[in-house]
Amino acid sequence: MTEPEPSDRHASWLELFFDLVVVVAVNQLAHLLHGSAHHGPDGLHIATFFTLYLAIWLVWTTYTLYSNVVAERVRERSMFVGMAGIATMAAAVPTGMGERADVFAALYLVTSVLGVSSFTRSGRILLSWGAATRNAGLLPWIASFWVEEPWWKLSLWIFGLGVTLWFSVLTSRGDGQRVIEMMNERLARRAARSRREMPPLVEATVNPGHLGERLGLFVIIVLGEAMLQLVGAVGEVEDWSPGGGRGWLLLLTVAAAFGLLVALWWLNVRFGFAEETRFPPRVVLPAHFVAIAAITTVAAGLGTAAAGVGEHLPAASAWLLCAGVSAYLLVITLLSRQRLSWRTAATAAGVVVPLVAAVLAPWLPAAVVVVLLLAGCLVGAAGLRAPLTSNG
Repeated sequence: MTEPEPSDRHASWLELFFDLVVVVAVNQLAHLLHGSAHHGPDGLHIATFFTLYLAIWLVWTTYTLYSNVVAERVRERSMFVGMAGIATMAAAVPTGMGERADVFAALYLVTSVLGVSSFTRSGRILLSWGAATRNAGLLPWIASFWVEEPWWKLSLWIFGLGVTLWFSVLTSRGDGQRVIEMMNERLARRAARSRREMPPLVEATVNPGHLGERLGLFVIIVLGEAMLQLVGAVGEVEDWSPGGGRGWLLLLTVAAAFGLLVALWWLNVRFGFAEETRFPPRVVLPAHFVAIAAITTVAAGLGTAAAGVGEHLPAASAWLLCAGVSAYLLVITLLSRQRLSWRTAATAAGVVVPLVAAVLAPWLPAAVVVVLLLAGCLVGAAGLRAPLTSNG
């Protein structure tokens, strides 16, 4: 049984208020990538960044899809509890895998379970993204409470997140009607034992326009974080005068970084996550995480570049910055559904140029690296400027 197609609607004031917690979380996560001035973040900090980011994002997607599906019947209390949980998870981020790691894990478990419970209480089940209604990767997080060594604890978290993603992406291709029937049979047996009537579950239908808008708002939030990192770093520079090499390099870096953020924004609005999504959740949601994580690494890298415009970027910071631009362009290219043509060379060059900049970063000032990233982004955007239609 499937509920009728949803009508078009926009994000509610409650949903916009809920998304404010993402501002805090992204800011806290970006600081994990700062590292030291000369060496950048180490391997543990980088792995922790992506793991905690994915965990927070998965909780956010559960509540986003819940509000998407139930629309005006959303429970405000459920949304506020989820918001408080994500905010507290964000507060635990700065310690990484330190003394608050178990607090983060506990909050991930609680918010995940409560999000799934909100869905089931609504009488709906979402088969196109299983984690929203049946998170299958929580057991490794529970086991991590008995592990002290940071890398082992982090490995358990990564394994749990991997199970959740696998379940969400791959199992959504199965026989949905059979899954609904099995779950309703299980509910009927439970109702018989408890002698309490339980309404049958129906398959939820995602509102693609509303989902695209919420995903696009998240992208705008992380672009705002990138702008904040850039402005904050420039604000700490004592001498803004253009005299001398450093002054001109600072001006070049600011102009190129601002142009890069504008290009990333334009690509998102034109080809990314700004309007009704054409893809099912099992496709568009993983692409969305790659895009926002990439922009966040760019945010941290731009802050580092602006702080040392005439110096060489630390190797880790350079690769995170450049690979972030490359990964973002790759996702946008795949979402744009371009046909193979002469434009393919431009889009491929846009993805490759940032990686070349990362290779050359040990010999180039940070300002020049940012200029190369802008050039690569513009080349990639040129290849996508006029997407081909199905008629050629």
